[in-house]
Amino acid sequence: MNIYEMYHANDNCFGFWVRRATWGNTVAKVISIEGVSEGDNLYNMPYCGNNSSCGIFHEADSKENAHVGNVVGIEELLSPGTFQYEFA
Repeated sequence: MNIYEMYHANDNCFGFWVRRATWGNTVAKVISIEGVSEGDNLYNMPYCGNNSSCGIFHEADSKENAHVGNVVGIEELLSPGTFQYEFA
């Protein structure tokens, strides 16, 4: 899935957790998608014009406990239209 499909699967709400295989024990809580207000339906899925998205990154000792780990920072999620993301 990509970030836009995950947003849709999460009932058009932010606050869902994602990870990529290359991130190790890091996960991100998605907090925004450019031009989208929470609750908005996304059109033109699955790519949605490649609007940028932002997340709060956390890192912990293990993937299972990453949600409660240290905040690493707030960053843009690169390539949100790629299918490299999974729910964390």
